Amino acid sequence: MVEEALEVATDPDYRFDLAIQLARLDVAKIIAVEVQSESKWKQLGELAMSSGKLAMAEECLEHAMDLSGLLLLYSSLGDAEGISKLATLAKEQGKNNVLFLCLFMLGKLEDCLQLLVESNRIPEAALMARSYLPSKVSEIVAIWRKDLNKVNPKAAESLADPEEYPNLFEDWQVALAVESKAAESRYVYPSAEQYINHADKSHATLVEVFRNMQIEGEEPLDIGDSNYELTEENGEEDYTEAQEEPNGEEGSQEEAVVVDSDSTEGAVLVNSNEADEEWDTNNEGAPSA
Repeated sequence: MVEEALEVATDPDYRFDLAIQLARLDVAKIIAVEVQSESKWKQLGELAMSSGKLAMAEECLEHAMDLSGLLLLYSSLGDAEGISKLATLAKEQGKNNVLFLCLFMLGKLEDCLQLLVESNRIPEAALMARSYLPSKVSEIVAIWRKDLNKVNPKAAESLADPEEYPNLFEDWQVALAVESKAAESRYVYPSAEQYINHADKSHATLVEVFRNMQIEGEEPLDIGDSNYELTEENGEEDYTEAQEEPNGEEGSQEEAVVVDSDSTEGAVLVNSNEADEEWDTNNEGAPSA
């Protein structure tokens, strides 16, 4: 009965709804072209995507200017060219959330930092630099200090620069080495069909991998015939050397080295409100610290 109604109906909106209900994508597309309604293009694009008609889905989402839908489509396909095209479109439309994700997936981390700074998201830029571009942290911290000094000079002075206080940033030198190494493969874009080749890889972070490489690369200590026992007491680690005396009895001499277990995390903590759905690139308000 619904099919018969589709054949005799004349109202475009009613016919479109019937075509969607019957999954008649070809008929729905003809109506969408005639009506040129963004909502209809978006509805048709979502149906086409769920039906596996990806080419039609892309066309419909472009007509609907559904940038979030296009981001989902391109990222699922591993389509770097499509993501690059979407980044340009998002920049023109002022959709900074979509633009940031596109730049991030393309490995354009410097552009991500610049976008955050231009959007007055300087604390977020500092956190991102600490995580992905440690060589840029000092530069971002300087910008943050200058901006924060306008409203809270004391808070601005409390911001730590890794060039001045590297001891406050855990694994700082390792992070710099990781950044240099990771830059070699940043612009390699594997297709989605290669996912199976990467699914079972280790989930260890690059910093952990580099740290382990350094530990494995160290030469073993020359400990002779001594046996080293590791004991824990009150949260501190004691390395005790136990030796047997020539008469077979255990010696009473012990050499203990106490290792300070306290460490300072290198992350910068920022308390801020939830991000707006769209960033205002012209926002001149000061960020919260």
